[in-house]
Amino acid sequence: MTDKPDSYSGFNEYNPLLDTDSLKYDTDLQQAVLKTSHGRRAPPTGLAGAGTGQKGGFFSRMKNMFGGKKGTGLPGPPGTSSGRLGTASRAVQQQNSVGGAPPGSASRRLQTGTASGGPRRPTTAVQGAGFTTGSMSSGAALSGPTQFERKEETTEDKAKKMEKTVLDLVEESCLAFEKNDSKLALEKSEEAVRNEKSLNRYREEQNLGESDLSLTGFVILHCANMLAKCGMNSEAMNQYNLILKNKLLPVPSRLRINIGNIFLRSKQYAKALKMYRMALDQIPEQNADLKFKVRENIAATHILLVQYAEAAQAYESIMQERPNYRSGLNLLLCYHTLGQRDKTRKAFTDLLKIPFLSSDDDYQASIDKDDKQGNLVLEATRDDRLRQFERKRRRFAEHVIVTAAKIVGNNSDGDFVGGYEWCIEQVRNSTYLELASGLEIQKAIAYLREDNFPKAISTLKEFEKAEAKLASAAATNLSFLYFLEKDLNSAHKYADLALKTDKFNPASLINKGNCCYAQQDYEKARYYYEEALNIDSGSVEALHNLVLTLMKSKQFQRCKDLLHKYTIIQPSNAQVFCLMAEVLQHTNDSENAKSWYLQALSTYRTDGHLHRRIGEVIDIQGDKADAIQYYFDAFRHNPCDIKTLEWLASYYIETQYPEKAVEFCAQAALVKPGEIKWHLMVASCYRRYGDYTAALEKYKWIHQHFPDDIDCIQFLVKISTDLGLPERELYENELKKVNKMKEIQIQRKTSADKSRNIIKGRKISQAENDGSYSKNDDNRQLSGRKRNPIDLDNTEGVFSQQEPVTIRPFVDNFSQDMGDDRPKTAIRRKEPAKSLFDENDDAAELLPD
Repeated sequence: MTDKPDSYSGFNEYNPLLDTDSLKYDTDLQQAVLKTSHGRRAPPTGLAGAGTGQKGGFFSRMKNMFGGKKGTGLPGPPGTSSGRLGTASRAVQQQNSVGGAPPGSASRRLQTGTASGGPRRPTTAVQGAGFTTGSMSSGAALSGPTQFERKEETTEDKAKKMEKTVLDLVEESCLAFEKNDSKLALEKSEEAVRNEKSLNRYREEQNLGESDLSLTGFVILHCANMLAKCGMNSEAMNQYNLILKNKLLPVPSRLRINIGNIFLRSKQYAKALKMYRMALDQIPEQNADLKFKVRENIAATHILLVQYAEAAQAYESIMQERPNYRSGLNLLLCYHTLGQRDKTRKAFTDLLKIPFLSSDDDYQASIDKDDKQGNLVLEATRDDRLRQFERKRRRFAEHVIVTAAKIVGNNSDGDFVGGYEWCIEQVRNSTYLELASGLEIQKAIAYLREDNFPKAISTLKEFEKAEAKLASAAATNLSFLYFLEKDLNSAHKYADLALKTDKFNPASLINKGNCCYAQQDYEKARYYYEEALNIDSGSVEALHNLVLTLMKSKQFQRCKDLLHKYTIIQPSNAQVFCLMAEVLQHTNDSENAKSWYLQALSTYRTDGHLHRRIGEVIDIQGDKADAIQYYFDAFRHNPCDIKTLEWLASYYIETQYPEKAVEFCAQAALVKPGEIKWHLMVASCYRRYGDYTAALEKYKWIHQHFPDDIDCIQFLVKISTDLGLPERELYENELKKVNKMKEIQIQRKTSADKSRNIIKGRKISQAENDGSYSKNDDNRQLSGRKRNPIDLDNTEGVFSQQEPVTIRPFVDNFSQDMGDDRPKTAIRRKEPAKSLFDENDDAAELLPD
């Protein structure tokens, strides 16, 4: 007989998530129930067994709530219609007490309608029925403590709260330091130390046991680290020594490393070396990485102590056990300093044996294009943090290898070409093959250092057909070389070639802008500089050149905006401050310009030009008393600045102190001996304060070196007349000769101009009639002979002269009996020059405007 299928099967099956047996062990549910209205209810007070029913607290309530067996007929949890008790049903209360369920919310109200020992009133909604007076049976239960009353905080809880406050302060200090707010981080760490001391005192007062030494050491260590970061080395040292003395932390080796770092920053290298060696002895063998770092610190300290042999020995042991780029480069530098050429080359070959990281192109080539999953992974990891770290390590390795090659190449007993060739050969035979072309460019730069431009240019031209990256770099360097040689056409050519190869090369754009700037094409220069900044926003060269271009275009507002950005990039560059002050001067903002100049002066206090610029700004504001102080400082720091000397001389002449002005005029005459005005001002100052003898001697000296100067001869005539000297007639004759000479020069110049205009007119008419002459025909000489080019190798007598040029021989050709009759010309006779002087003659007229 086959079993019939059970029609009621499956009704007792349920999801295990709905099982209520394990709810009393679920702490999350218990916490959630406490936050509900049921959990916040007051405990029952009207039942005799309330005290025992609530003895277990919350867990007992959860057990009563969910502990009932399925199908037992016991009432469900309170809060439902079946579990809520009436106000006068003793039988229901007794049943619930037997079942273990807590009374409902109705039983928590006071029993107002039942007498002591009598029947309870029926449940009503308005008022009690059959009320009898009597004492409440559960009144005694109201006076006892309840479960939900706030417990008094114990001493242990208070200590834990204070400990949590200390840890929170340390965490806030760490977060502040991450935000570069060192001051706030130090304040929080010191406050944490104070709170930790208060915690220790409280535990001692309350007899809560010994204080936690690990917490004390942790807080003091953090405070010491913050003190060291803020440059308070002595205070940090005291904190570290406190930890070591009291043995608050079980890691004394790390503390000694920190102390050694402080000694190193304080330039106490011997003490730092001692601490590093003590730390090295205390580090266990399991911590090999830390031991290697300490050994590197010891080797670096030997270098600072100028103990290169000991440093080389330390780095040799490190390179044998764990080779790395930094230690290898330092070892090579030690050998280079000691003059050991063979060991230097050996250190270079050891560097080349370190495995080189693969480039991003190698990653891309290893994945098939049809592999969609691989391509997605590659795209996701193209610029992740690990790939950025690999690129950083690769750039550092390239920098180390190129730097080492420069050192080896220049350390070849003067034959730097042979040294570079050896390095290039070694690199080509190693895993760093792609760096060989970059070393070729470095060889060209070495030619530049030797002022061998042809070799450098020929070396760089070999890269014109190389790969794009190298061709762009070579063309950029060639453009810069031709720009230095002022060959703007070639500079333009190679700048265009570099941009054609790599249009996102900011150096090429800057070179192109420089060429346009030199040709005074400021709009194009501005365009190229802005493009370079769009590619590399931190390019200082492009930003600086763009500011200069905008200043030429008088776009001062944009200059201000760019200079504010410039100050953010280089906040301590005095040149930026001077540019800002100059822009503000153009906008008539003298006060702010003065503040920027003063900011630059705070960096370079001995710069005479800055003192003069500040004096100019103050002089424009009308405060000459303050301006003269800055001009005096400018003269003290730079006594050869002609503008400073000119202002000081003018100031003392205007204030009627010629005896002080003569000092600055004499200094200016020494700086520029070829300018006659400074010699005349010296003589004028002598004459103004009454030293006629010195003035006469100075005028004679001027007349000897500048015999054709009319002003000097006029002053000689006047002084000779005032002093009654017999040389007066001689100087008057000299004055007449010079005046005649000037007239003849004027006549010849006038005649030549007229002849030139007539000839030019004839040539223009001939060109119009024939139509076969060019516009430049008027520049040919009348004789028709071709001009010989100037021999630049033999310029003696062309660009330089041994003696001052005079035209006295021309005057000497005139006969001695020549009178005042003018030559026979068609020009109207001029009145002879008269030497008119009066007592109010002022030498200040000779001053520059």
